[in-house]
Amino acid sequence: MKEKLVLNVTMEADTRYSFTAQFLCASAIFSRQCAEIESLQPVNSNNKILTEHRGLVTAAIMQCVAAIEAESAELTMHGPGAHLGSNGTDMAAKKILEPLADFIDGQQPLDKFQIILHILSKPPMEKGDKIWEDMALLIKLRNELIHYKSKLGKEMDSKKLFKSLEGLKLAKPPFASLQANFFPHQFLGAACAVWSVRTSVAFLNSFYDHLGIESCLKGYMGQFKGL
Repeated sequence: MKEKLVLNVTMEADTRYSFTAQFLCASAIFSRQCAEIESLQPVNSNNKILTEHRGLVTAAIMQCVAAIEAESAELTMHGPGAHLGSNGTDMAAKKILEPLADFIDGQQPLDKFQIILHILSKPPMEKGDKIWEDMALLIKLRNELIHYKSKLGKEMDSKKLFKSLEGLKLAKPPFASLQANFFPHQFLGAACAVWSVRTSVAFLNSFYDHLGIESCLKGYMGQFKGL
C-alpha cells in the first residue's frame, strides 16, 4: 500500500499599514465627540468632562499633523500612488524619491511636500494660499502643545501664534469663561478640532492635485462630511 504524503504549508502575507487616513478619521470622531460634550455640557461642567473634552481636542490637533508627516514618508519610501496598489504606484517617481527619503525626512513638515513636487517637476503649492497658511498655523499649534510651557495670561496672549489663532475667529466652548485666557480655555474646543481636520484634509487633497494623482483620502471623504 502506498502512503500519501500530505504537506501542510502555512503562507503568511507580509503587509504594511499606513496611518494617514487613520489619524484623520479618528480626529473627525474626536471632533464630533467634542461637539457632543459642548452640546450637553454648556455650563457648570465638572473636571472630568473638561479633561475629556480638552484631551479630545488636543488629540485631534496632534493626529492631524501626524497624518501630514506620515503621508510625506509614505510618498518618499513607497512612491506616489502607492495607496492605489502596486499597479497604481509611479515606479519612476519612486526610483527618484526613495534614495532621498532620509534627506527629505529631515526637512520641515511642509517643506517635504514642496521638495517632492520640485524633484518630480510638478507645480509647487502656493505658500500664500489659505490652505498652505492654515496648515502652517496648525503645525505651529501642534508644536506649541508638544513643547508647552505655562505662562501668565498676559505673556500667553502676547504671543504671535495666539494672535494668529485668535484671527481664525473660531467658536469658543460654551463653558469657557470670557474672563479666561484665550489659550487654552477659549480656543481649544470643538471648532478648533474641526478646523484641524478640515485643514489637514484640504492640504493633502491640494497636494495630490498638484501631484496629478488621486488623493490618498478619496475613499475616506465620507467620514469628514458634516464637520
